[in-house]
Amino acid sequence: MPKILRYEMQWDEETYELAERAARASGLTSIKAYVTQLVKQNAPEVLEAYSTIKLTNAQFDAFCEACDNPPVPTVKLRKAAQALDEEGFVLDANR
Repeated sequence: MPKILRYEMQWDEETYELAERAARASGLTSIKAYVTQLVKQNAPEVLEAYSTIKLTNAQFDAFCEACDNPPVPTVKLRKAAQALDEEGFVLDANR
């Protein structure tokens, strides 16, 4: 059986009443059930949007061209890279 976690919310009266009405209109017995349903319906779409990059063919071609023939780094970019080196920044390839 999965562990049940508790989350407490504080709402102003207007928001609480709105959630209560929406829960009843949805045929659910509680705000908890309503919020749970909203999370389960909406979260996968939100997570997908933040984990996927969609490009047009022209954008993809421009990206590939930039990878194949990268522009010369600007002074500003070289300074930023140097600052990261001085801070001991290490890129974790396993992330």
